[in-house]
Amino acid sequence: MPIIQTHELTKRYGRRAAKSVLAVDQVSFAVEEGQVFGFLGPNGSGKTTTIGMLVGIINPTGGSFQLFGASDPKGLLAARSRVGATLETPNFYPYMSGRDNLRIAAAIKGVGRPRIEECLELVGLADRAKHRFATYSLGMKQRLALAATMLNDPELIILDEPANGLDPQGMREIREIIHILAGRGKTIFLSSHLLWEVERTCSHVAIVRKGRIVASGTVEEVVSGGTSVLLRAADEDALVAALEGYPEATSVRRSDDGVLVSLGSDDFAALNRYLAGQGIHLSHLAPHRQSLEDVFIDLTRGDFDSMTEIAS
Repeated sequence: MPIIQTHELTKRYGRRAAKSVLAVDQVSFAVEEGQVFGFLGPNGSGKTTTIGMLVGIINPTGGSFQLFGASDPKGLLAARSRVGATLETPNFYPYMSGRDNLRIAAAIKGVGRPRIEECLELVGLADRAKHRFATYSLGMKQRLALAATMLNDPELIILDEPANGLDPQGMREIREIIHILAGRGKTIFLSSHLLWEVERTCSHVAIVRKGRIVASGTVEEVVSGGTSVLLRAADEDALVAALEGYPEATSVRRSDDGVLVSLGSDDFAALNRYLAGQGIHLSHLAPHRQSLEDVFIDLTRGDFDSMTEIAS
């Protein structure tokens, strides 16, 4: 049984069709027990809105979803007691210590002091537990938010941009905590735009574009879903111009090493013949293993400046 399952889940803001915004458009996916599932998309693609519907702070306008097999209001209320979630911005009292902030959260969740200490140890804050939250670095604040999320020992952990704004060391700390939680059998649903981190952390991903899922599967399935080739030529501008007219080219972009081309087939000889016919003689042609970032950019190209904040 999937831990999360959505079926054509939809959210539209605004009642008048001409002025409404379709933030989430018939999204369907499933997250199985034990997966670390990355939910990816540009700003405004519907990631946070989807999470809001799952945790019950936003009402869907269409479709349905299940948590632990429950879909009715009473069942979802019980299911959400098995969920821990943290949004992008940690919300704590700045003048209180990290431990005292967790005590407040623990009182709300009905959790005792031993669990507070366990969670502080888990996120590496035991030695800073007495310090005021205001003195914490951004990475420490994010780790305290994770500690609060873990207080009730949830089976499903939902994280919205947990490493946003962190330096490389902070990202590594968050990644290590996620790996620990996954090793303990937790199911993790992770919204992020940090693609390199997602590729290193997640087992499965879904990519969202304009409120719709455009790719999903294991990370390896999504990354290996197309053919990519790295090309070099003396006149790179002429090479790019020629490639933009090649029927099998689904995307063309420059990189530090040359020009990367995503192809609808793996017939590299046909590509070479085509370019030679255009007067382009290659100095380099080699298959290129796509990264998750490559796939993401191909699938969401042109979206980054056009989306509205309301759909984020």
